[in-house]
Amino acid sequence: MRVVVRTHGGLGNQIFQLLYARLFASQHGASLFETHDSRYPHAFGRSKELLRHPAPHGIRKTFSRLRLPKVATRLKLRRDAVRIFGTIYLDGYFQRVADYISFEDVMIRDELLRLRSELGVSKTPTRDHGVHLRMGDFFTTEAAVVEHLEARLARIRKGANIVTNEEARLATPTARATLDAVNARIIPTGDMSAEEVLRTLATFREVDGNDSTLLFWASVLSGMACEFETRELRELRGHFFHILGYYETCSRLSVNNSL
Repeated sequence: MRVVVRTHGGLGNQIFQLLYARLFASQHGASLFETHDSRYPHAFGRSKELLRHPAPHGIRKTFSRLRLPKVATRLKLRRDAVRIFGTIYLDGYFQRVADYISFEDVMIRDELLRLRSELGVSKTPTRDHGVHLRMGDFFTTEAAVVEHLEARLARIRKGANIVTNEEARLATPTARATLDAVNARIIPTGDMSAEEVLRTLATFREVDGNDSTLLFWASVLSGMACEFETRELRELRGHFFHILGYYETCSRLSVNNSL
């Protein structure tokens, strides 16, 4: 049997898609193939650091382009996997605990550790408190961006490091005065790859973020503490933490260093 996964979106989304596809193929003893779809406004490319699987050809490539799982989802059938002539096509986000319940914990653990290795994520934090400030993908109006920025700045901790590509917004007199008052430092990410941003986030013991999938994976792969408002991400992070042996107490973690 063959499994074809269609990846899309930024690095955070791609990790979910590839993790699920690897687990699914392994569980079924199938060969895994993948194709990347960059036909989106941001045109995110496929990560160069994650292990790449062979591309499908011929009829399998055609069926993958039809995106039948997406069509089924739009028809309220919610099927992230569609089987046609012995090949299973995967096309979804795979960000719920329910997506991973059928896989054994040891399988998930091994794949998470493999992802950590591929992305070069360290489990040894070198910084205390960080802030991930990323707004472009989350808001549809300028007013919403300004409101969110003001709320985030109001709770900046003393000595915090702000990981952001929003340097221009933080250069205004008002924002600068707020940051100077608490001796906050900006770590600009404009010239970083998504993988470099993930590794930077993973150097903190805890991060105040706003539910980005990149922060999700920085947390899962390093054991870093953070909170998520999105229920699916919060529950799945807890599920993966349990599998990896992370024990969270308030904002601090006790990590199983044998992994």
